[in-house]
Amino acid sequence: MEINYCQHCNVPILGKRCDICKSTKLGKLRFHDMGDIRPISKGERSVLLRELHRKEIRDYLRSRLILLARQPGLDYRRDVFVDGFKMGTLEYIKEQHWRYRFIPTGKGAALFRALTGEVDFNIDMKGHIKGKRINENFDGDWALLSAGNCTAVAVHGNKYSKVKDVFCRKVKPRKKTGIRELVIANKTYIDNIERKAVRYIRSRGADYVAFSGGKDSEVALYLAHKAGVTKAIYANTGMEFPETERFVYNYADFLGIELIELKPKQDFWSIAEEKGIPTKDSRWCTKALKLEGIKRFKGTMVDGSRKYESLARMMRSNERKLGNLRVIYPIRDWLALDIWTFIYARGLPYNPLYDMGYERIGCYMCPAMLNAEFHHVRDTHPRLYKKWYNYLQSLGYTKEEILDGVWRWRDTPKKMRSMIQK
Repeated sequence: MEINYCQHCNVPILGKRCDICKSTKLGKLRFHDMGDIRPISKGERSVLLRELHRKEIRDYLRSRLILLARQPGLDYRRDVFVDGFKMGTLEYIKEQHWRYRFIPTGKGAALFRALTGEVDFNIDMKGHIKGKRINENFDGDWALLSAGNCTAVAVHGNKYSKVKDVFCRKVKPRKKTGIRELVIANKTYIDNIERKAVRYIRSRGADYVAFSGGKDSEVALYLAHKAGVTKAIYANTGMEFPETERFVYNYADFLGIELIELKPKQDFWSIAEEKGIPTKDSRWCTKALKLEGIKRFKGTMVDGSRKYESLARMMRSNERKLGNLRVIYPIRDWLALDIWTFIYARGLPYNPLYDMGYERIGCYMCPAMLNAEFHHVRDTHPRLYKKWYNYLQSLGYTKEEILDGVWRWRDTPKKMRSMIQK
């Protein structure tokens, strides 16, 4: 996938023209076809900065516009973009224990070299050196190498260190841009996609909006409100983060929307005793705790699901039936970057869990969450984490199985088993 990028203004462009310099001669920022690009959150920026051990690099990236794009994988793996190019990859891995790791690209390494004026080693290699073995020892996950006019990144292999990536041109630091410039540069685009979505919602005669408290559903609710919809449905599973419960009501008040809160007939814990815990390959929770209540309504409901969130949602059509409801998806084709640019452009409040480093907002023990997020619950909401941890232990899971996320599957995938056995 790709989006436009204005090299002159150093900002991503979601449409065809930069509203700062008015240029239509734009470059491209490319990311994985199954990815979804967005601004880095405050929590993730803190993680990234902790992985960078040179002050000059941290200072350069501290408040600059950084984008993250999802890479396929069994856990958190994000390509990191700055100044219009891929700077590296941030991922959550298991070695002796679970941790974050950042590895720069060759071009990212060249930027770091320009910022610090230093490398860790000089090597005497010529020709194609990517993948070549090096004899230097170093601490940490990676080292910067100078090889003639090239800058390279070295990483540890199974038996020896090797050159991971190389870049043979200089990279100059760019002028600083942030969220403000992102919004200004994309004003026309944001206005256009808002008008299109509002017209679509009006044309379908929507009656309700499904509101979960996440970024996508809050944008869908805002657009539906602009289209004249006055009611939102909040299916409270009883397993929500406290921040989500507060935000749902505060945001409804902010817009002046009537909020209809639904609670399941049978609570999560009693259903779990009958069916076992929900897992990625047996997610009874969505149907029992959310959809059964929503199906009782009649009319047309706006849903904020987007196709870039998952393969299943990518395969979903523009409209579907849910009981007596027709469900429509006015922001189905939006990127996460569209969503966040819209939120910033309209000055909308958003769920504080995003600033804490959560990428998706759901139940605090959702099996669909990444292991990185599940471990993060331990830091941000220790009581909730301990409650679920103790429950899993009562079912016979060991400490290692809980931390490795084995509970998230009834039949653990082969790739996941190989990852956690390392």
